[in-house]
Amino acid sequence: MISISAFIISLSGIVSLLYFRLWEHRNGVRILGTQRVRLDATVASLYMHLERRVPTLDHTLFFRIYHITVHYFALIVLGIVKIIERKMVTLLEYVRGKREVRRGVTRSEFLKQVAQHKESLEKPAKDA
Repeated sequence: MISISAFIISLSGIVSLLYFRLWEHRNGVRILGTQRVRLDATVASLYMHLERRVPTLDHTLFFRIYHITVHYFALIVLGIVKIIERKMVTLLEYVRGKREVRRGVTRSEFLKQVAQHKESLEKPAKDA
């Protein structure tokens, strides 16, 4: 399920980036153009610096880092989903009425008034 969710999120992100690029091309506008060039240069220089500093830098290292990152992200998402699930089950049990109901205890003012009125009525005498 997580892989399907990750795929859908990734696909929608790619589609939105392509649509954004198409929008920029159609309108002749480039948003944050200078910042993009500067960020690209920064990333390229960082990669070159890492290649020089780390002799074992290869694609397997990036794959391991990516794998660990995705794994912990999935665990965080799973924890959040479990918390939401517990809240929803609690709400569902409350709505269905499976919670413990105490007799004679109510929060509703209307039901309290009905109970008082019912107690104030005289009970009809039984004829023998």
